[in-house]
Amino acid sequence: MIAKIKTRADFGGIVNYANDQKNKKKCAILLAHEGVCVISNKTIADSFQIQASMRPKVKSPVKHVSLAFSSQDINRFPDNEEGDALMAEIAKKWMEQMGIRNTQYIIARHHDTKHPHCHLVFNRIDNDGNLISDSNERIHNAKVCRTLTKEYGLYFAPKNSKARNKSRLRPYQLRKYNLRSATLDALTVSRSWNDFLGILKGLGIDMRFNRTDNSDKIRGISFCQNEYSIAGSKLDRDLSFNSLCATLGNVAAELVVQPHQAITPSGGGGASNELGWRDDKDKDNQRTEPFYKPSKRRR
Repeated sequence: MIAKIKTRADFGGIVNYANDQKNKKKCAILLAHEGVCVISNKTIADSFQIQASMRPKVKSPVKHVSLAFSSQDINRFPDNEEGDALMAEIAKKWMEQMGIRNTQYIIARHHDTKHPHCHLVFNRIDNDGNLISDSNERIHNAKVCRTLTKEYGLYFAPKNSKARNKSRLRPYQLRKYNLRSATLDALTVSRSWNDFLGILKGLGIDMRFNRTDNSDKIRGISFCQNEYSIAGSKLDRDLSFNSLCATLGNVAAELVVQPHQAITPSGGGGASNELGWRDDKDKDNQRTEPFYKPSKRRR
């Protein structure tokens, strides 16, 4: 199960897309709704818009979520009342665990692909005129999808398309893929920096904080596994230092003090790779690193 979330400004267009019952290919079915008049798509959109007008400064009050299930689960969602009920139940539980409550929404099922899926449209302005926060939405969504997939015994699909073709990846691509997958999986089940570091240690992954010369300011973070090293921001945007702080909170001072401090040279001499750090004993290894970028010569 995966959920793709998009923020929109106009209710009319997205409601027409989600609840397009005239399209014979989609064969859209309205599974559930709350707080809207469902006489027509126009009345649905008008209902959304009236409530959104309580916060006129919010320019993008629409959230559109595509909830997709693996084709391996097609027997769990037959095209009947039972299958529709299960899909609506999971969609509602996804909303609840994402903190989306007390607001208008519609859930519509489509039949235009091989995999079962539905579309959820909800109002970011709730029934009391408050704005529903979407802070750390991507990380939270990944955790909720994984939890619901386990809870309902659904099929765990590969993390991305590359997983289906791992044999075709080049060695350095495979190392990056394996490190990225392991680190993101660790992040989804971590609630603090201590949790995250503990899980990474068990996986044999070293995490280092990057600093500038003569400064205690952290400028980034890097991950290393099996002599392969890469900056978190280049591994995945959710693994940059700022993103990790937003997810796990501010890093404690005692965690930053490590035997090998991460340093980015600011003066001449010794070039660094994309990590901004290296140990002397790894110098020869890093010269052959596929992602190594030599510094420019001074003229």
